[in-house]
Formats: sequence, structure tokens, C-alpha cells
Amino acid sequence: MIETVFTRAQDGFRWLDSVQPSSEELGSIAETYTLHPTSVQDCLQPEHLPKFERFDNAYFLIVRGYDENCPGDADTVQELTRKTAIFWNSHFFITIHRQDQLFMEGMRRLWSAPGVQIPAEPSIPLLHDLIKRVLISYEAPLEAADSRLDEYEEKVFISQSEARILQELYLLKRKATVFKKMIFLTKDVLKSLNIESRQHRPLVQDLIETADRLFFLADQLLENTNTLLNMHISLSSQRTNEVMRVLTLFSVFFLPLTFIVGIYGMNFDFMPELRHPFGYPAILVVMMLIVLGVFLWFRRKGWLGKRGE
Repeated sequence: MIETVFTRAQDGFRWLDSVQPSSEELGSIAETYTLHPTSVQDCLQPEHLPKFERFDNAYFLIVRGYDENCPGDADTVQELTRKTAIFWNSHFFITIHRQDQLFMEGMRRLWSAPGVQIPAEPSIPLLHDLIKRVLISYEAPLEAADSRLDEYEEKVFISQSEARILQELYLLKRKATVFKKMIFLTKDVLKSLNIESRQHRPLVQDLIETADRLFFLADQLLENTNTLLNMHISLSSQRTNEVMRVLTLFSVFFLPLTFIVGIYGMNFDFMPELRHPFGYPAILVVMMLIVLGVFLWFRRKGWLGKRGE
């Protein structure tokens, strides 16, 4: 579907927005506006990352915004974001995307509203508005992920569902990595833009500052997630070590007892203790003394804790 958002009467400048275009529609756009064929082919491929290209008659830019309709378990670039391809020069502004987004709907309503004042050179203001909305689309998921991270931080110390917590933290890490990568690539693209008009240079600087702020949030989220993951793994190891310590203590208690039982379980003919009238209670007393001695030794070493702790 191809929609003409607005056309300026005095010079014919127009904004065309195409959603889920067919190959024929893209071919028609490329022929009408003399667009480079390789760039038009890039519009059909959903896996492209942000990039910028300059041609003789137009500029070409790809950005990726957060998809507010993505599933909760999405963790890849293609699942979390949607691509928007942009062609522009002083005569037209063309946007091509496979799925419509809320920020695109809001932008179309703003620029097509009755009585709206179209700037003298609308391409750069349109580009600024679109990229600003693309960057801001990452703000809400970053804040939501940061809130979930606070919840996970509490669960790490009290939850027994270690596998579930680890899986959720890893998913959050994957999302933070995608956000950070997309914002970084968008910022890198913005730095390659060469705006000749001195009037419009502050618009590009505003976009770079917005990207820097969001990149800092994404980087902080990823760092905090990694820290919490490492803490979770350390706590899991600590719990495992505590279980092994308890099992080891029990084995040390029973090891000398098992040794004594093994000796008297040997069927030799000459073992006088077996026929002694006090042999059985004497061995029990020895075993109790050994257990008591091991207990006191462990208590002295602090391996069993002290009274009152």
C-alpha cells in the first residue's frame, strides 16, 4: 500500500509512505523517482541493520525501531525491531516498511493535519522527526526491562526456582544486547550524515544526543544484568557447596564407625573381643567417644557453628 501523506502545492514536494509494498509497487516507486536498484532491493530484506548511503540524486537510510507488538520471549534483532527504509532529497521523502508502527501513525497524523505548516526544506525536519521517534521507541522497553531487573534482584535471594530465574535473566540480557546494538548503529549512522544546511545541523546533533542518552541506558541495563547473572550463579554455587559441606560432615562422622564395623566384620578365628562379655558395650562406648570427639573437633574449628549463632 502506497499513501501520499502530503504534497506541497508550491513546489510539488511530497511524502510517500509505503507499508508492505509488493515488488511491483517498489519497482514503480524506483522508476518514478529514479532510485538506485540495489537500495530498492534492500527494502525487501528484513534483516538489514541501520546504514546510510549517498547517491547522485537521493540519500538512502535504514533505521530499526522497537516493535511494540513483539512477543514477550523475543530476543533477536528481527523479532524485537522493525526496519524502516528512507529515501529523500529536496523534492521527495519516501518511507518504506513492512509493518506499520505506532510512531509512524502518529507522525503521519501530525504532518497531514489540516493547517500544518510545512517547512521550506521539509526533508531534514521529516528525517529528524522520524529518527527521533525511532530512538524514543526504545525508551519504554528499556525502562520496563530495568523495572523487571529490580524484581529479579529480589527473587535471586529468595526464589528456589533457580532455572527459571536464570532463563529470565538470560532473556533480559539478550534483549539489552539487541537494544544496545541498534542504538549504537543508529548513532553511528547519524554521525555519517553530512548536513550542508547550517540551519538543520542542530537537528542532527539533537538526534545524536538522544542516541547517546539511550545508549547509556542500554549499556547500564546490560551491565546490571550481567552483574545479577554472575551473582545468581555465585549464589547457586554457594548453595551447592553448602549441601556438599553437610554431606561431607556426615561422611566424616560415619567414616571411623564404618572402619570399626569393617574390622569386626572380618571372620577371623582369633578375635578375643568377640567373646568378651563386655566387648559389645565397649565397642559402642568407643564409637560414641569417636563421634563426640569428631563433633567437638568440628565445633572447635567452627565448621558446625557456635552456640547462639
